[in-house]
Amino acid sequence: MAFNILSLAAFEQLAISELKVIDVRPREQFESCHIPTAVNIPIDDVEEGKFALDAKQHYYVICRTTNKAYRASHIFDQAGLSIEMVAPGMINYQGDIIRNNDND
Repeated sequence: MAFNILSLAAFEQLAISELKVIDVRPREQFESCHIPTAVNIPIDDVEEGKFALDAKQHYYVICRTTNKAYRASHIFDQAGLSIEMVAPGMINYQGDIIRNNDND
């Protein structure tokens, strides 16, 4: 099994509200801003096997750039999950996001 890499431009054209997005950034980064439908599974948790995902679903993996998403995608792929890694990542994402400005 191998995972595909989906360009950020192509990802942004999809109906985000219908997608299963996994954001593997550290919790603090995720909480500051994230895609509305994304769930956070930090890369440390992924590497420790601390995730329970439905093998019947298709997932999109994203991080800030691509480094963590690439590592996580290999692990998810080895676990038998259907995934696509989004590249380059949140650093260039132009779609809807949830921002937490509570730290101002």
